[in-house]
Amino acid sequence: MNLEIYNTADSIYVEKENQTKVNYFIFDEYEIHLNTLPPHAIQEWHKHHKIEEVIFVISGELKVLWKEGEQTECQIVSENSIVRVKNSIHTLENDSDHDVRFLVYRMVPDGIDKKNIIKKDKELII
Repeated sequence: MNLEIYNTADSIYVEKENQTKVNYFIFDEYEIHLNTLPPHAIQEWHKHHKIEEVIFVISGELKVLWKEGEQTECQIVSENSIVRVKNSIHTLENDSDHDVRFLVYRMVPDGIDKKNIIKKDKELII
């Protein structure tokens, strides 16, 4: 079967000490995490050396903090927004009284620009 469908029962579910609830979908070349950050929860400051992380906010408002040299930057990111983390030192917070839900896509880039393949790799079948 070429097409595969997964739901949360197929994931690895973890409730972290920082209160984040995560469903991990781990594949050979990438991971997708469904995260729920409860009200007033804060994740630890961290960075990745080889992993590229991209965050897509599904619902709520996510406070994203990152280091730029000696400065700490901050931005509130709302639903339908994407954050490309790269290798920044960063953390995520929920300052609201509601859950924030977001997807995290994690992959290890190889430095090859694949935009043309991605843009053109669709064949219409009639």
